[in-house]
Amino acid sequence: MIAGWCTVFFIILWGLVIDRAIVVWLNRGCDRPFRDGTDFLLSGILPALAISGGAATVLGAFHGLRWEIVLPIVAVSMIWRRRDLVVVLCDLGSLFRKIAAEAKTGNPFPVLAVLTCIVLCYVWSVLALFPSSVDDVWVFHIPLANSIIEHAGFVSPQIDHPFYGNIPLFFNLLFALVMMVSGHWTGAAAMNIAIFFGFLFLLSSCASRWRACGFFVVAALILSIPFFRGSVGEPMTDLARSCFSVAAVLFLWRYLETRRPAELFHCALVLGGAIGGKYTELQMIGLIGLALMPTLLKGRVSLPLFLSCLCAFLAVAGYWYAKNLIVLGNPIYPFLFGHPGLTDAWMADYTLELGRAFYPANRHFVTNLATLQGWHDFLYILYDWFLARKPNSFVALALIVAGLAVAFRRIAFLAAIVAAMFVIWYTVMFNHIRWATPAYLLFFSTGFIGASLVRERVDKWLDRWVLPQIAPLAKIVSSPACMVASPVVISLLAGGIWISHWHRVGGGDMDPVKAKELDVVLGMISVDEYMESHREAYFMYRYIADHNLRSVLQPFQNSNTLLSTAYNDGRDGSWQLPRYVLPLPGSDIDSFIRDNHIGYFIVTPDAGSAFLAERLGEDKMAMAHSVVAHMMPRSSVILTDRFGWKLYRFDADRAP
Repeated sequence: MIAGWCTVFFIILWGLVIDRAIVVWLNRGCDRPFRDGTDFLLSGILPALAISGGAATVLGAFHGLRWEIVLPIVAVSMIWRRRDLVVVLCDLGSLFRKIAAEAKTGNPFPVLAVLTCIVLCYVWSVLALFPSSVDDVWVFHIPLANSIIEHAGFVSPQIDHPFYGNIPLFFNLLFALVMMVSGHWTGAAAMNIAIFFGFLFLLSSCASRWRACGFFVVAALILSIPFFRGSVGEPMTDLARSCFSVAAVLFLWRYLETRRPAELFHCALVLGGAIGGKYTELQMIGLIGLALMPTLLKGRVSLPLFLSCLCAFLAVAGYWYAKNLIVLGNPIYPFLFGHPGLTDAWMADYTLELGRAFYPANRHFVTNLATLQGWHDFLYILYDWFLARKPNSFVALALIVAGLAVAFRRIAFLAAIVAAMFVIWYTVMFNHIRWATPAYLLFFSTGFIGASLVRERVDKWLDRWVLPQIAPLAKIVSSPACMVASPVVISLLAGGIWISHWHRVGGGDMDPVKAKELDVVLGMISVDEYMESHREAYFMYRYIADHNLRSVLQPFQNSNTLLSTAYNDGRDGSWQLPRYVLPLPGSDIDSFIRDNHIGYFIVTPDAGSAFLAERLGEDKMAMAHSVVAHMMPRSSVILTDRFGWKLYRFDADRAP
């Protein structure tokens, strides 16, 4: 994980150096090219990643993602832009000096913000050590990143699947850049954590004053929602592309506020990253274009700036669509135009799956907003899924309303984009709540912007009445005795909490089954002990690898072979047959067992569920049950885990 974080840091640093050179050139006609160095560092992480990803895309297109090519390019570009490198490093040093200076003057918020970021980074890094339970991570995202590393770039298809091997792969490319060094899937998790931090910093930097306080408002609004918090360390692309999509809207808002050309350039960069990561974000071109249209019609965007933004956008996002157009004849393959390599039946099933709710219980909702029932269901979903039982959602809604009341023009287009994104999600992508991540994230972001606008309106009142009242307290806080006593008190308090929690949960005799994620973070239980007690298949797959059992039939899990590798520190002993390896209808089952050297098989409690049959294919499940039923009379249970999974040994010579 440390190697992954170091790699992420240098990727961001290189992107910041190149970005600063571009920003200076674009903002050369402005009175203040930069708000300040701190703002550039806070708001520049996502554009820096977009620049790094764009450069890697160009190299990958020519199979140039090799260290013997990448390192000289990075070294030469750093020497070429050495002045920008020095300025970026000086800005970073200046940021920490400002934090120390603020602490000396009695403002503890910057220091607390830094400590909060360190704690969050540590917690998410520890949680990232838990192998993901999401099948897509092991079936698509990590294999795609490994394929990019293996080929030093891009091939078509990237993995052995005509659809998933030809989708836009911008974020998988970012994962690959880190995994090239770390050699482990946790590098992808570190990149996702960095992207989320970059978004939080960007949002907090949008505050006109008190950016450290703004960070805590952002944390209170967003990090208190498990919907976002639980996805940070997952090597998935949903939260990452959502951060880039919403960042594009925020940079557009900043451009309309400041008229600095670089803000619009950053908007184009991160928008390219979002669209280069998933087809769903194509909606953002239309929404941002509509929001920018009045400015374009008034001629306030110069032609050089427009062309610069277009080039930045195409450099980051263009390759994926151009490649599909050239190779497959369809830039958004396989939608709308054609799907070579995929049968009509497969496309019909996939289109049906995308167009209906993932869970059967939600399929009765009407998504046609041309009907009253559609609007009724839409408003019900908005309330029940996004507002009910979530106090901070109501706070964000109140802040949006307050922002509209005090500065309607400055926030109206943000509120309109939020509404439009929810409508698009419900009418077009009502398959799963995760497709609404960009809309929900922009909802809270707009709430923070509303809070910032309200804060600007009451600045004079705060400066006149509130700050003088807390001045004596600020002097006490900034006194030498208090500055020494505060960290001591905090350390003693943290130690006391840890010891009391250690005694409460049982100390050294702690029951792993009752352990929580917090106990792993606090070092009270190891990751392995926690995973064995809380993750189905973990204990069994480790047992199979430790005893080198071969070959194991497990047709009831979509990603059994990939999870087996992930749960065993990357070792791939080919212990398990891929779940799709099954006999053909009408073929001899005994011959299938003998030819594949099957000595063991696994049965799960949900093996007969209709949901599993729908996800894996009813015909395959029927065949899998036939094979298991054929083997069962000559089998015996050798292991049962706490989740009800059973591992059987098959004895071919035993009489049934």
